[in-house]
Amino acid sequence: MKAGNLISRQIRVLGLLLGQAVTKIAEAISSYAANLLDICALFYRLLLTTFASAVGLRLILRETAQQVYFTAIQGAHVLVFSALMLGLLVIVHATQQLVKVQGEEFVGWLLVTIVVREVGPVWAAFFVLLRSGSAITAELGTLSVTREVEALKMMGIDPYRYLGVPRLWALTISLMALYVLCTFSAVLGGFLFAQMFADVFWGKFWLSFIHALQWLDLAVGFAKCTAFGMVIASVSIYFGLKAEKDLGEIALYTSKGALTSLVLLAVVDIILTMAYYL
Repeated sequence: MKAGNLISRQIRVLGLLLGQAVTKIAEAISSYAANLLDICALFYRLLLTTFASAVGLRLILRETAQQVYFTAIQGAHVLVFSALMLGLLVIVHATQQLVKVQGEEFVGWLLVTIVVREVGPVWAAFFVLLRSGSAITAELGTLSVTREVEALKMMGIDPYRYLGVPRLWALTISLMALYVLCTFSAVLGGFLFAQMFADVFWGKFWLSFIHALQWLDLAVGFAKCTAFGMVIASVSIYFGLKAEKDLGEIALYTSKGALTSLVLLAVVDIILTMAYYL
């Protein structure tokens, strides 16, 4: 009898724990779904307010230019160095093996596939997320907590148009510019390191790359950059304006914004990659 009571008690405890776990998982899924819908609604609102009126357009353009300067110009040297290392990794680990099997003509295809179409947009997106995504969340969170966003509303100024629209387009433009810079640096680095570490004739290297590069590869790369930039900007603006109570919320929402951006970037990258191969 005692053994049976003990087993039944353990089963009830396990059932309670399992029920709590299922409840927490359901709450987390519903919370993520609600945040995703809110982010989509915010993105739609930012697009609408962009072309809603010409009032304050000069101010918005000036703020956009400042954001582009901060994101794409001030930190470009870091991206160039990392892109050169990317070209080094591709060439050192692949070219030596291709040379052994007389496969130098595949060097260009390898660079197009890895740098232009797949890794290049993601590499630039990670750089923008680390440099500007978290900074935007912290900046807007500070403005929201200190009631400056509320002051803009009281003055009749739409904070989404004044604060959100410049950052949305600045991150998108910056990401596309950095993608071009990253791709050029990685290919140039691959060429230089191919001459140093592998016996690949420079003419064969460039002919292989030019023949492998197609307009569809560039279109996929720019499509990914456009989507990545809008995702990072929308998520950063959403979580930045969500902080309202105290400064302690800023760190919390900055972390949530970065993690959410990473998940959404992975989802968007998978969708566009699958669309390319279908």
